[in-house]
Amino acid sequence: MLRAMAFVLCSFCCAGVSLAGDNPGAKVAVHVVAHSAKLSCTNDFPSISACGDIVYTLETGDADCFPVFFNLEEYLGCEYGLTWPGTYSCVFTSCSDLTIGDIENPGDGVSHAWTSCQSDDIVVPGWAWIYEPDSARVCVIDHPESYAVRVLDCDEGLDEPAEEPFCAGIAGEAGDDPCDDPVSSEASTWGKVKGLFR
Repeated sequence: MLRAMAFVLCSFCCAGVSLAGDNPGAKVAVHVVAHSAKLSCTNDFPSISACGDIVYTLETGDADCFPVFFNLEEYLGCEYGLTWPGTYSCVFTSCSDLTIGDIENPGDGVSHAWTSCQSDDIVVPGWAWIYEPDSARVCVIDHPESYAVRVLDCDEGLDEPAEEPFCAGIAGEAGDDPCDDPVSSEASTWGKVKGLFR
C-alpha cells in the first residue's frame, strides 16, 4: 500500500519529465444532486455513462457535488482542486483506492489513485457536500500544489483536460453544459440572425 502511494506521489510530482498520456481528449465537469445523507461510494452513487447524464444546474444550495472526468481511455489516478464561494466549508468523500489531500475549503486539492489500471471512460472519484445559501458556482480548478488538473494513465503519462472544466450551478445559478458543442451553438445562433432578415 505504501509503495503504491509513493508511486502515485512520484508520478504526479515528476510531471515535468513525463510525456503526454493516453487521455488527450479528457474533460472534467461537476455533477450536482440534492444532498442525501444516505449517499456512499456504493449506495445512491450517480451512474454517469455519458456527458448527457451530468446534471450541471440545481435549484437547491444543499448539494452533493461530484467531479466527473470523462472522454478517458484509461486511468490510474487524477488530481484537481475544487472551489465555490465558501460561505461554509464542505465535507469531502473519496471513492478511490488511495487519496492524498482533502477538500474542506475552496481552493483545496486532492489526488486520487487506484491500485490497478482502470479502463472505464468516465471516473467519478468522490464528492463534496456543499451548502451555499445564495446562488453559486462549483468548479474544478488546478490542484494548489501542482497548478494543474491532470489524469494519470496506466503507463504513467499525464494529461490535462482538453477544455476548461465545466462548472455546476447550485441554489439556482446556471452551470456549464458539458455536452455543449460551440460549433453547433454558433451555427444555430447565426441561423437565427439570418432568419431575422428574411
